[in-house]
Amino acid sequence: MRILVTGVGGLLGPDVVAVARSRGHEAVGLGRSELDVTDAAAVRAAVRTHRPDAVVQCAAYTNVDRAEREPDVAMRVNRDGAANMAGACAAAGAVMMYLSTDYVFGGPRDRPWGVGDPTGPVNHYALTKLEGERAVAASGAEHLIARVSWLFGAARRTFVDGMLERAGQGQRLRLVSDQFSTPTWTRTAAATLAELLERGGRGVFHVTDGGGAASRLDFAAEALRIRGLPAEVEAVPTGTFREPARRPPYTVLDVSATEAFLGRPMPGWRTTLRRYLEG
Repeated sequence: MRILVTGVGGLLGPDVVAVARSRGHEAVGLGRSELDVTDAAAVRAAVRTHRPDAVVQCAAYTNVDRAEREPDVAMRVNRDGAANMAGACAAAGAVMMYLSTDYVFGGPRDRPWGVGDPTGPVNHYALTKLEGERAVAASGAEHLIARVSWLFGAARRTFVDGMLERAGQGQRLRLVSDQFSTPTWTRTAAATLAELLERGGRGVFHVTDGGGAASRLDFAAEALRIRGLPAEVEAVPTGTFREPARRPPYTVLDVSATEAFLGRPMPGWRTTLRRYLEG
C-alpha cells in the first residue's frame, strides 16, 4: 500500500511512517514546510504527485490552550485542512484517515464513550477536531476517523517526559487527579492505524491503549514507579492551574469495537508505558 502521512513534524506522524514501512508499505511523510494542509491547491498537487492509496492526516493544530486565543487558525488547520485533504482523496480514489481526539466528548460520564455516543466539545480545540470529522464524513471520500487520547512518544516531549524530568530534579509535583482518559503510546497507536487500513476499516474507530481509566496523577505515579524515582506528589483538582481552555473530566474511549474488528485486545497502557520508558 502507498501511504501518504502528513504532519510528520508532530508527535504521531513519525511513528506512523516508521510502522507502515516496517509492515512493508511504501510510506511518504510530509511536514508542514513541505505541505500546508490549509492550501487546497497544494494538497491536490501533493496527492497527484504521490498517488497514495491512503492518506493519514496527522497534520493538526494541537495546542489546546492556544486554540482559545487563535480560534480561526485552529479551525483552518483542523477543519479546513481536513476538508482539503478529504476532497483530494475523493478525487483520487484514495482512503482518507483523519486523526481526531477523545476531547470531542465533554459531558459528565462514568463509563467509556462509544463511537456513536453524543459528542460535546468543551473547548475550541475539540470543536475544531469535531468539525474536521464532519468535513471528512461529508467529503464523499472513503474514510476512516480514528480518535486517540493522551498520546506519549519519542518524537516530542509530552506530559510524562516533563514530569519525570521535574521529579529527577527533586521538584515537588502537583498533578491533576480528577481528569480521566487512557494514556496511549504513539508506537502502538501507529500499529493499530496501519492494521485498520490493511483490513479495510471505514467509519469511526477509537484507537487507544487498553487498561482502562487513568488520571494524570495515576499516569505519573506509574511512570515514577517504573523509573524508581521518589517524588513528593500533591493531588490537585481541575482548575488549579487556571488554563485558558476547559478540560473535560472523563474521556475514556470504548475500544471494544476496534478490538472486535481487529480480533485482538489493545495493549494495556501500563505495559506500553514501560516499553516506552525502558526503550
